[in-house]
Amino acid sequence: MSAAEITVPHRRPTEGDVAVRTHLWRPAAWRPADPVLVVLHGYRRNAADYRDVWAEHAERHRVLVAAPEFDRGQFPGPREYEVGNMRTPDRRAFLPEADWSFGVVESAFDAACAWSGAEARCYFLYGHSAGGQFVHRMALFAPAARNEAAVAANAGAFTVPREEERYPDGLTGLAMGDEALAAALSVRLMVLLGEEDTVTDAPMLLKSPEAMAQGPHRLARGRYFYAAGEDMARLLPAPFAWELHTAPGVGHDNAGMARRAAELLFGDR
Repeated sequence: MSAAEITVPHRRPTEGDVAVRTHLWRPAAWRPADPVLVVLHGYRRNAADYRDVWAEHAERHRVLVAAPEFDRGQFPGPREYEVGNMRTPDRRAFLPEADWSFGVVESAFDAACAWSGAEARCYFLYGHSAGGQFVHRMALFAPAARNEAAVAANAGAFTVPREEERYPDGLTGLAMGDEALAAALSVRLMVLLGEEDTVTDAPMLLKSPEAMAQGPHRLARGRYFYAAGEDMARLLPAPFAWELHTAPGVGHDNAGMARRAAELLFGDR
């Protein structure tokens, strides 16, 4: 087994290129034909810790882990990280898709494959808390990305697939037609919720009126988001590939959620 760190260059035509530190874990028994998992950290931007939490599961299931670090120097706040860098700093216009942060995941996957010799053409994706916010928005707005399955764990707020709610809480303001919506609903997105993540006064829990309309805590908000996806799939109509899962006895805890995600993604390996 081995831990490593690489720097991944990523182009952003409008906002300037970035170099993203990416933390890797290659299990002792891993071989190039085995899977690759990209792990996204939470608000604290502690990608190395997230990599380390996944190391045990990576060894058990023979999975290469790549955890890109969205440092505050290059990705200062929620606009640049959780919300995907989709809008200009004044939030008055949308940036070109090439500037969105979702592409960093694709770049990290390519770099991890080059470093390790991995033969995978697709990757698995996991994000917790702020990382869960990133993951579900990537499923919505970058459905052509090469992830085979994506886990959005314990996100604190969602972009709900409803046109009557304004972005970033809903789709109003986005030119997102039925075809793009159908593509988003066809992504294998696992909404993973800790059954004990029900604290209503957590310091980092978004409490804007729009977020509170989704529910008083993260468990309720995740269920609200999933139900909105079901509703949109019926309305279009379109195939619906999202999944709703819970982690019994787990609150807002990355280690517990990673354990459950490993079972869901790799339990048959």
